[in-house]
Amino acid sequence: MKVEKNRLARGWPWILVVLWMGLIFYFSQQLQQQSWNLSYTVLGISIQAIKIGQVIITIGLAGVVIIKLKKRGMTIGAKELILVLIVAYLLYNWSIGVRQALVPTDLHHFIRKNAHFFIYLILGGLVKYALTSTGIKGVKAIGIGLLICIVYAISDEAHQLLVPGRGGQLSDVVIDSWGAGLGISLHILAVKFLSLRAKNKLLETN
Repeated sequence: MKVEKNRLARGWPWILVVLWMGLIFYFSQQLQQQSWNLSYTVLGISIQAIKIGQVIITIGLAGVVIIKLKKRGMTIGAKELILVLIVAYLLYNWSIGVRQALVPTDLHHFIRKNAHFFIYLILGGLVKYALTSTGIKGVKAIGIGLLICIVYAISDEAHQLLVPGRGGQLSDVVIDSWGAGLGISLHILAVKFLSLRAKNKLLETN
């Protein structure tokens, strides 16, 4: 029974890796128009999310200011409320200017390239987790993890050469590799953080 549980504990992280690789393969086998439609949908959602976030942050800051003023014993009358709303409005307009200044000119291209980075960041973390669960740790796990991700990134770009309207790019392999490397690094940091937290809790109980 224990042997079966150990096998399951070691096996399911690799199932996650395979499933995530399958998702990457699914995106790669999409025709050019399908892929572009998907990224434009993500672009539209991202822009709306940023706009909604700006409004929420502005309202939140205005609320915090009102709460702080009340705690200091100030009465919030019509004049104070109008002043807070004016400041919030100016802050919102300023945030629009900042957003327009920071957003790349070709946002669609930026999102597509960052999608590569993000999806391989997750793959890197999953691969490192799977290797750790099978007892492979340290520098060896980092090396094997990077190798698996890089080889898959190369095969992914090679696969895109066979899809009509798509093409493989060496620059995408580099982006994918950096993403995987960061994912592996984040997993290492997360493990160290959780280990340190567990040690501190053990010391507190003792």
